[in-house]
Amino acid sequence: MTLSPQRGSTTTVSPSVNEFLTAPQTAVLTTLRPDGSPHLTPVRFTWDPWAGVARVLTVNTTRKVRNVLATPQARVALCQVDGFRWVTLEGTALVFDVPERVAEGVRRYAERYCSGPPNPPGRVVVEIAVDRVLSLNC
Repeated sequence: MTLSPQRGSTTTVSPSVNEFLTAPQTAVLTTLRPDGSPHLTPVRFTWDPWAGVARVLTVNTTRKVRNVLATPQARVALCQVDGFRWVTLEGTALVFDVPERVAEGVRRYAERYCSGPPNPPGRVVVEIAVDRVLSLNC
C-alpha cells in the first residue's frame, strides 16, 4: 500500500455544524469506482475541526479503500443525516497504514462512540482533507 503525505486544511464550520458532526452517528461515504460509478457505504467516522480532517477506520481490502488508492487525490463525500438535518463533508481522501495515524483514528473513534472500534487485520485510516461543507438545518 502506498502511503500518502500529510496535508493541511483551512476548512471551518459553524459551532452548530461542529456539534452535529461530533454526535455519535453514522454517515454514508461516497467514493468513485474506476469506471466512475459511485460506491456508497455506511461508516462511522470522526471529525477534527482544527485540522479540517474526517477519519474513517476500515480494512485495506475494502472497495472504498481500493477506490481511493486507484485515483490520486481522490474526491469523496461523507454525509451524516438525522431527520431533516444533514451535513456533507467533501474533500480529497488518502489512505494511511502508518501505526501512529491509525492509532489517532482509533483514539478519536473511541472518544466519539464511547467504545473502541473493531481491530481487524489490515486496518487502515482514510483521512479526508475537507474543503467543502454543505448543510441543512444545522
